[in-house]
Amino acid sequence: MPENIRTFDHTWMILNQMPNFQQFFRGYLEILKSKLILTTVYGHERSYTYYTCGQDHDRRNPAWKPFQHLMRYCRELRYDFDEARDLIEDRIGWKLKCECELLRN
Repeated sequence: MPENIRTFDHTWMILNQMPNFQQFFRGYLEILKSKLILTTVYGHERSYTYYTCGQDHDRRNPAWKPFQHLMRYCRELRYDFDEARDLIEDRIGWKLKCECELLRN
C-alpha cells in the first residue's frame, strides 16, 4: 500500500460526512459517464439508452475490470478503495457487481 493512501478509517471519517461524500460521488459519476459506453436499444414502440462497461460480468472474463475507474479515482484522491466502495454500497443500498450498474439504476 503506498504511503500517500489514507487508511480505511481516515477515508471513512472524511467520506462519511455527507457533503464530502456527495462531492466524491458526483465526481465519480462524471468519470463513469465519460469512460463507459452509452448504448441505445431500439424497440418496436420505444427506445432507451444505458451505460455499460461492454464486458460480461463474469469473474472468468479476463477483460472485465469491474471497478477500474473507482480504483483510479480513489488513488488520485488518496482514499482507501475498499472503504470508498463500502460507503457507496451502504448509501445506495445494494452490493455492486460492476461500477457500470451505478449509471443503469
